[in-house]
This record gives sequence, C-alpha cells and structure tokens, in this order.
Amino acid sequence: MSKYLYGASIKGIQDFIFATNKLKEIVGASQLVKLIESEFEKYNADEVLVNAAGNIKAIFNSREICEKTVLEFPKHIQQKAYGITIAQAVVEVKDKYTQKDMDCLEKKLKIQRNHVSLPLDLSINILKLNPTTAKPLINANSDKSTQQKLDAYETIEKDETYKDLKALSNGKNKLAVIHIDGNGLGEVIRTLKTPLSQFSLNLDKSTLKAFELAKEGKKIRDIILGGDDVTVICNANDALDFTKEFLEYFEKETENNIGTKLTACAGIAFTNDKYPFHYAVSLADALCSQTKIQAKAIDASLAPSSLMFHNIQSSNFQSWDKFVEDELTICNDKETIRVDFGAYFLDEPNKPLIKDLIVLVECLRLKDSPSSKLRSWLSELYKSSDYAQNFLDRVDSMADTNKKYSKKVLNKNLTNLHKDLKLDKLIVEGKTPMYDILQVISITETR
Repeated sequence: MSKYLYGASIKGIQDFIFATNKLKEIVGASQLVKLIESEFEKYNADEVLVNAAGNIKAIFNSREICEKTVLEFPKHIQQKAYGITIAQAVVEVKDKYTQKDMDCLEKKLKIQRNHVSLPLDLSINILKLNPTTAKPLINANSDKSTQQKLDAYETIEKDETYKDLKALSNGKNKLAVIHIDGNGLGEVIRTLKTPLSQFSLNLDKSTLKAFELAKEGKKIRDIILGGDDVTVICNANDALDFTKEFLEYFEKETENNIGTKLTACAGIAFTNDKYPFHYAVSLADALCSQTKIQAKAIDASLAPSSLMFHNIQSSNFQSWDKFVEDELTICNDKETIRVDFGAYFLDEPNKPLIKDLIVLVECLRLKDSPSSKLRSWLSELYKSSDYAQNFLDRVDSMADTNKKYSKKVLNKNLTNLHKDLKLDKLIVEGKTPMYDILQVISITETR
C-alpha cells in the first residue's frame, strides 16, 4: 500500500523576522514561525519526521489527508503570518521510505523554493503604505504583518527586561547577531540507526539544552531556535563567550542524547543597535558559511566546531567577498596581508582556538598594554612593510622596559594562538590576528 512522504519548507524566514529593528516585532515574528509547528500538528500526519525551524517532513498513509494538507496548510499559515510563503512537495513511497525517497523530496522542495510566490499583503499604488515596511497600512500605525507580529508578542512576552534592542546593547551601543548551524547533518541522517522522528526530537532537545546552559548570566534573546539552526541577538560583551559555550554544550548534549557528537559552525556580526538588522543577519549567515568552508577543509565528514566574526563599520552589507576586498586586506609595497585571522576553533590541534583569542583580548585590554601602538602598527602596515616592521621592533623594545606590563605573558598568549606569533612577529601565513583582537576590544567593555 502506498504512503506519502510530505515535505514543507518555510521561505524567507529571516526576511520575515528581521524586516524591522524593533525587538518586539522581531520576537513576535519569531513566535509566529514557531506556531507553524503546532499548526501542522492539526493535519493529523501519521508520522512526523521533522518539525522545527521552518522545516517539516511527515508521512501520510491517506492520499486524501495528504491532498487536504497540501491544499489548506499554506493558505492557513500565510493568513496567520503575512509575508511568509511555503514550498511543498510530496513523494509517493511503498510501505517504508528510503534515503532515495528523501533525496527526491529534497530535490522537489528545492525546485519549489525557487518558484516566485506572491505575498498576501502585496501593495499597489493606490494604497497608503507603512513608511517603515512599505506594506499597505491597515490602521494609522501598522500594516497587517506588523500588527500580527505585535499581537504575537503580546501573547507570549511576560518579561519586559529586554523589550528593545537598546536594552540588549552594551555601553558602546554594540550588540551581536549570532547564527549557528550544525555540520554534516545530511551525512548523519543517511547513516541513522534510529527513526528520523526520534533523531529530530533528540536534536531539538540538545539544541534547546545547549542554549539554556550557554545563555546563563548573559543578555541574550533567541530568535530562531530549533533543530540545528540557531539565531540569537545578544550584548556584544557576551557574544564570544556565549558562542564558545554553546558549541561546547551542543557537542556534549548531542553525544548524550543522540549517541553521536555533532559539531556546529557560527558567524557573529557585531553591529550598532540602530543598524539595519537584515544586513547584520545576512553577514552572520555569510560568516557561518565561510567558517564551514574552512572547517570542512580540515575534515569533510565532520567539520570541527568553529566561528568567525566581523564588526560592521560600513553603511551596508553587499557580500562577504566585498568586505574582504574593502576592509580585510592590506596591500603594501611588498606583501598582501589578510587581517581576518579566523576561523577560530573550539578544539582543533594547530589551529587558532576561541579560548586563546578571548585570553588575548583580555590581555591586551589591560592598562599599559601596547594595544594603542599595535593599532598604529596596523596603520603603518598599509604604507610600507619595512617601516611597519621597524615600528613593531620599537614596540617590542619598549615592552622590555615596561615594568607595569609583562611582555613575557603577552608572548606566551600570542604563541598559544599560533606557535609562530610573538610581539615582534605578528604576521604568519600571510595573516595577522591583531585586527580581530583590537576590533573586539574597541566594541566590548571590561569584564
């Protein structure tokens, strides 16, 4: 007897959630996305395989119920959350689905995601628009989508501690958008010895537990949290510590709950609390992808947990490659130097580690450290390689006579980050970590 493997994928989740810089609307939009999970349960699938973070897979024994779901579910969700659209696909299977059936479903979903969908709040020229979202107004203050987000916020929000982005930012008006994504999940699923539905529940449990443990004592709001997909907004002071701890807990919790230690990669976009958030989210996502590339180069089967970060200083985000070209590459008379030293790894031999980066930041944050001189060295590096090295040699000599600050400790911390680094040699393998370190110091506060 035939069964039906059903798949649904929510399109444009990040655009829907981060269409505004108002935290109440962001949180409300996140809640509307979470409600999709409970709404799907009303369609009585015989087995739910995956239902998290806008990704749904289920088995229907009845063709009629499956057809009803395909017909009604998108309409129901799009009316509850204007701006969201849903791609769907179905594969007919015999008795039990196989990995080949799952691959076929994913291929069909990919095709459907590329089809253009018209939103229900499509604007036309005769309608008055919300100046913030460019969507048709339904009252004096908001459009339909904005009102739905605010209504959703009111139904869940009890704690008003972090009701706007200003409350989350530090004393320098800086916060961080963090995007984390699991590694090699497709390969893990292919070799599963347990039902996919049980695996999905255990993965969700591991992610939630890792988040709860890592967020303790920090100013942070989860926006997307399900499966192996995490997007949060937090105080810039807490970003590196939270991400490091989440990656640690994620590995431990997945090993405990699933029986296999899973890893994850993260991208952190540091930004001003008034910066357009859709740009920051796009950058965090791009950083996460770049981290995965470097991690997979080490181990393609299970990339090690790692992160990259960037402090946004330009007016908008075009692409990561554009940032590399404009801000992260120094070309002087002799050499080309990259100033993004990452990716930084959780625990990988002979690679820069997150814990060593954090220690170096605090080491150079101390009073009487040569951090201001190292900032000047970076400026000189643009002009001349030889002049910059002479400048660095003078900084190194002055550190020998500084009785208030230990050059020996600084060099030890530099060597921990990379075996060839020391105060008079800050470029290794065509890269320097000084830009990363000084950026973190400039946007965060003393612990």
